[in-house]
Amino acid sequence: MTRLWSIVAAAWIVAACGGGDTPMAAQTPSGTVAPVGQPIQAPAETRTADAGASTAAAAPAPPEPAVSAHAPASRTIPFSWCPSLQAAASYAMEAPEDQHRIILTPGVTPGVATPVVVGFHGQPKRGTPPRDYWFSDFVAERVTSLVTEGVIRPVVLVLPVFRFEGGNWPWFDPARFKKEVVSRLEAEGIVAGDFYAFGHSGAAGCGGGGLNQAHLMAPAAVGFFDTCVGAGWREELRALRKAKIPTIDIRSVETAGFSPRQRPEYQATFDFGRAYAPEGLEKVACDGAHPGARLRDQPFRCAATADGVVRAFVVDTGEGEQAHRDVVAPAVEFFLTEIAGLGR
Repeated sequence: MTRLWSIVAAAWIVAACGGGDTPMAAQTPSGTVAPVGQPIQAPAETRTADAGASTAAAAPAPPEPAVSAHAPASRTIPFSWCPSLQAAASYAMEAPEDQHRIILTPGVTPGVATPVVVGFHGQPKRGTPPRDYWFSDFVAERVTSLVTEGVIRPVVLVLPVFRFEGGNWPWFDPARFKKEVVSRLEAEGIVAGDFYAFGHSGAAGCGGGGLNQAHLMAPAAVGFFDTCVGAGWREELRALRKAKIPTIDIRSVETAGFSPRQRPEYQATFDFGRAYAPEGLEKVACDGAHPGARLRDQPFRCAATADGVVRAFVVDTGEGEQAHRDVVAPAVEFFLTEIAGLGR
């Protein structure tokens, strides 16, 4: 009897982890890792209105040519994938609305190598289903708009998700996830080009895997958007620099993970040089393009490592949690156009 119950329990865990699943039918959209320890508290990813709406720079007139009217339309492919049976509850995603998403933006064409952009959300509230995470829908709409307006060329956007069960991105191995994405794209006749990765808030620096080990994905570029600044963030900056992977850190108010702990968590006046300098980021002249309408008036508002592999900006998007969310819109556009080089 004990053995029977063990078999039943194991089967349930495999099912919760998406074992044996097949790719879901495409839908038209609306719009090696260590076990995680105790996470640093990070802002929740539950949906609120208009992230990025209040301070993002006005969009320029769409450049020409934009996506052709005859180009393939956007499609969303939801899929379940679990990195480890030990994290089954965090990746339980029976409903398509709560699954990882592959979004083929307008113009993605079978047989043509297409850049793949992976966006990692932050720490959600316990009990919140992934369908209610604001980051995923916001980024999907933002990136799709950049494509349709002709700002960037067509990309495959991938939005992985997890449920918060006490840790961020538990057991999430970016290399294995990349293989899964490539396999699913091949099933659609899509050729995966270079991979790019970015994340916001608790996506890095607040424990767990995910963006904290982005270098395992062998990306062409990586972006940290107001993420936590704990050990995972620091170690990943070093790994990316060692691998000479172009990296951008775009910051506004997030101080979670900094030691000594800061109160309040969001500080428009915090000197981010305290986090940057120990990682080899030095003050540099603010020449050329920068994300957002304006930068904060502080010494390290523009910074870079001596070799130029890692660059950083401190963007003025206002105060508090809204500023933390408002940094995403300009950060996404700057990363894709200036760092990833995907602009038209």
